[in-house]
Amino acid sequence: MYESGGMAQQTGIPSVERFVARWLIGRWCRRNPPERTCQMLREQEGELRALFDAAADRATTRVQIKRLPGLESSSTNYSLAMVADHLARVNSDIAITLGSLARNERGTIEVRTANYKPSPDAAPDASLAALDRSIVALESVLADTGPIRRSGVGHVHPWFGELPATTWACFPAFHQALHMKQARLIAAGL
Repeated sequence: MYESGGMAQQTGIPSVERFVARWLIGRWCRRNPPERTCQMLREQEGELRALFDAAADRATTRVQIKRLPGLESSSTNYSLAMVADHLARVNSDIAITLGSLARNERGTIEVRTANYKPSPDAAPDASLAALDRSIVALESVLADTGPIRRSGVGHVHPWFGELPATTWACFPAFHQALHMKQARLIAAGL
């Protein structure tokens, strides 16, 4: 929540979307266990790279798209490079958080949506390299999902509240799938 002119306003996505998304995340995790997360991330990354290749020199061009359910309205004017930059930022912090949760420790990263806004100047090569590094970090922490499955602690998401380690382990592929819809719409508008 933030204050604007004396009135509290909700940030992020509408409350009904938060409720539905939390349910969808649970359903996603039942169908796509943590052991599949990295494979799915790599498949999604491959598709994103193909969109970059097709866009050629237009990967930094911002395209206005409709707001998709689950995305903030501020996400409707991104470039492909900005999408990759955002995903890299999120994945990197989830990898760090999962490392803590696997040690049965609370995560130390305060998940604030403002920390994950992409740079408007995101460069294609740099954002794709950062995305690759973030997936490598997730692959490292998810190489053995046993400690994550045994973890008794969770970590707070700003929209969905406390999530257990197993949900955090599934979340990157769910989140990236949502942004792949965004990337496809951006690519179609180039």
